[in-house]
Amino acid sequence: MTTAGTDGPGPNTLLPAEELPVGQELDCGSYQLTEQELCAFATQWDPQYFHVDPARASDSDFGGLIASGLHTMSIYQRLVVSAVYQRYDVIAGRAFRRVEFVRPVRAGDVLTCAATVRSVEPDKPGRCLVVVEGCLRNQHGRPVLRLELECLVRSRRATSAG
Repeated sequence: MTTAGTDGPGPNTLLPAEELPVGQELDCGSYQLTEQELCAFATQWDPQYFHVDPARASDSDFGGLIASGLHTMSIYQRLVVSAVYQRYDVIAGRAFRRVEFVRPVRAGDVLTCAATVRSVEPDKPGRCLVVVEGCLRNQHGRPVLRLELECLVRSRRATSAG
């Protein structure tokens, strides 16, 4: 796909980095996690007992099953891609600057995602470095995940300064 020019995007055109709304908190939707999904993900990717064995997890520090942090990050990613990134000409993720698992995620939790673009700066010709802060909150409005990441998004400019 091509990046939109100054005339705005067409139906098959992705937006350039310069169109990202810097400083605006973006609502990225919600997702409810089931116990079956929690256990299936963990069984394949993070098979620690407090993710996959309800009986043993009940005696753990968490008092029951909790989602893998990797699963929690995957839920964030799916929500932010669906709500925001799919409209932009994203090249790739570059780095996680910070990831905090603030509190456990449990089966039945409804996770609501928000993302804020903190900066869009020229990187190399034709692309920008974008810094995003993200948060997942549970149904009680309490944060369960906070992160800050860098990604590369195509620029409408063929060259960049510096």
